[in-house]
Amino acid sequence: MQDTLRFKPRQVLRILMWLRLCAVIGQTITVLGVYYLMGLDLPLAALLTCVGLLAAFNAAVYVRLRLIKEASHREVFIHLMVDSLVLTALLFLSGGPSNPFVSLYLVPIALAAVALPSSYAWWVGAASVVLYGFLLVWFLPMEAPYEVVAGDINLHLFGTWVNFILSVVLITFFVSLMAATLRRQDMKLAEAREGTLRNEQIVAIGTLAAGAAHQLGTPLSSMSMVVEELRDSREDDEALQEDLDILESQIQVCKQTLAELMEAAGNGQARSGGQASLRQFIGRIINTWSIMRPDVRHRLHFQEPFENPCIFTEQTLMHAIINLLNNAADASVANGSDRVQIDVACRDGELTLSVIDEGQGLDADAMEQAGRVIHTTKPEGLGIGLVLSNATVGRFGGSVTLLPADTGGVLSRITLPLNDLRVSDKLADEPGGCRQPQAADHPLNKQGEST
Repeated sequence: MQDTLRFKPRQVLRILMWLRLCAVIGQTITVLGVYYLMGLDLPLAALLTCVGLLAAFNAAVYVRLRLIKEASHREVFIHLMVDSLVLTALLFLSGGPSNPFVSLYLVPIALAAVALPSSYAWWVGAASVVLYGFLLVWFLPMEAPYEVVAGDINLHLFGTWVNFILSVVLITFFVSLMAATLRRQDMKLAEAREGTLRNEQIVAIGTLAAGAAHQLGTPLSSMSMVVEELRDSREDDEALQEDLDILESQIQVCKQTLAELMEAAGNGQARSGGQASLRQFIGRIINTWSIMRPDVRHRLHFQEPFENPCIFTEQTLMHAIINLLNNAADASVANGSDRVQIDVACRDGELTLSVIDEGQGLDADAMEQAGRVIHTTKPEGLGIGLVLSNATVGRFGGSVTLLPADTGGVLSRITLPLNDLRVSDKLADEPGGCRQPQAADHPLNKQGEST
């Protein structure tokens, strides 16, 4: 079984570069401090040459990382070996195994174990063992340790304490970095897993919807014929004529929805509605929904200043918003109310549409799960409306959020960047585009209340 790597090679090289920079600074300070402040007779020129070569190597790494986008595990292995060889040279010139900093060999090993396949990690470990063994035989001895403060505290013990501090910092840094990386990757895996399950559900729903659309054409045509026959035979019954008007409008909505579905499937996209300004598009959605739900009163409010870009009238987005409106209407009606509040804002290229019902609200768990899994609180509901709305809005980089409303119900909020929907200036100016002279907006396009 191959290793599951948590760090990309280029990321490891960047971490090594910054650690190497800290090491160069620390080594320079240590060498100069020991030589000038403590008065130990060390080969200063040779030690500073080793540190200088490591600094030059690090500068070359910095340039390379700016030029490349990918790296290999072999390159990371080579960098760790360079660091180990320079450490060996510094230890050789300053006491060998008696140097308190000899345990820094463990740092490359720890890095290799975390960031590289196990084969490379074992090679780094074996190389460190060989280099440590080399220092047991060949090294330049330092002067005998002498007291730094008083009593038994000598130079070797002081160096051991400094080395312990470095080990604590490095271990804490690496463990924290690894834990943060693990958490981020686990979150991404969970999101990807959840998205896959949701997409599978949506594909299944889409297959069923296509079959239903194919079968519903004949029943709707039959219903239209029956409505016309009743209208002709009962012209004197005004109450029945009003009911037939409502029924006919509902049938037309169903036919229009099926036509849009079939046209979108034929075109491979759902932009069969053309172009419109954002205010007009929202007005059309509310107009269509008000025909579907004549029993519900609503108040539509556009928050000023309101950006009004020209956009593609994405039909899937229209149905996603209608799903939220229907959910709000059902919640209000179930609680004995007939009102729904709709607030629309558009600033900095982002649409925010809030639908507020006067229902009984949802508990925190239901709000968290809503739109992520198929779930319904209505006895006759299918539980797919909010899932479809969330998936549709998510395709354009937006999100659907449920929050508690001040009315006691639920505030359903769509946040949608309009970058992918915005029509270019050239298309907007073409015949039929958003900027061509058009008839007055529908009354629902303006702020106000409709029944």
